[in-house]
Amino acid sequence: MSTICVTGASNGIGKATKDLLESRGHAVIGVDLRGTDISADLSNVEGRQTAIDGVLSACGGRLDGLAQCAGVNGMGGIDLTVKVNFFGVMALASGLREALSKGTNPAMVLVSSNSTTMTPGLPVEDGLFYLSHTEEECIERFQGRGWMTYPAGKLAVAFWVRMNAVKPEWLGAGIRVNGIAPGIVDTQMTQQAATNELTKAAFEQIPIPINRWGQPAEMAEPIAFLLSPASSYIVGQTIFADGGIDALLQPTAHPHPLPPLN
Repeated sequence: MSTICVTGASNGIGKATKDLLESRGHAVIGVDLRGTDISADLSNVEGRQTAIDGVLSACGGRLDGLAQCAGVNGMGGIDLTVKVNFFGVMALASGLREALSKGTNPAMVLVSSNSTTMTPGLPVEDGLFYLSHTEEECIERFQGRGWMTYPAGKLAVAFWVRMNAVKPEWLGAGIRVNGIAPGIVDTQMTQQAATNELTKAAFEQIPIPINRWGQPAEMAEPIAFLLSPASSYIVGQTIFADGGIDALLQPTAHPHPLPPLN
């Protein structure tokens, strides 16, 4: 079976993904702050290198899949949100790309969020800013803008998937890249945001057509699917697993036809 790395593996979506993949016979290398195979802090350069070195050692330099589920909810400060949710993800993608290129039917799945399309007033430019600026510049950009750092970073993740999946170093090397965009999922991270006085009212106003929060296991299933050969013709997509929220709020968002040729 496959050898797959899952970040954020000690709780929430990451743990559910690790458990599901292991139940199907895969060898899973978990990465998190604590409580799994490799302890590493993805908010800093040293921790990211620790994670990369640990994974490469554990897989012998050959990796079949990478599910990047590690993330923070945006309430731990702008610095942490920028560093973990985008730059930590990018560091592992870069550091493990060569190992993935040596794998069998290799695939990488990144976790975005449906906050990318349901946050009022989120500028596209905020997401694009992440893609061409340093951590320090991104942290400076979001000073005084609080939680907006979170959806902007997740938007950058979705943009990155779309823009890079078809490039020579990814698809050209045989590595399929896709993403998922979870909605409100019943995890410790979400519970913290949903009960905080600053964000509680916003959570209560979110319409969920399926009339319930999602479960971590319901996110693990599409992640496992995108890592598997069953999704072999899916490239550069972000699947919304949000109980219908995105469809309700943006019923005509897709498809967007190309503009007329000049």
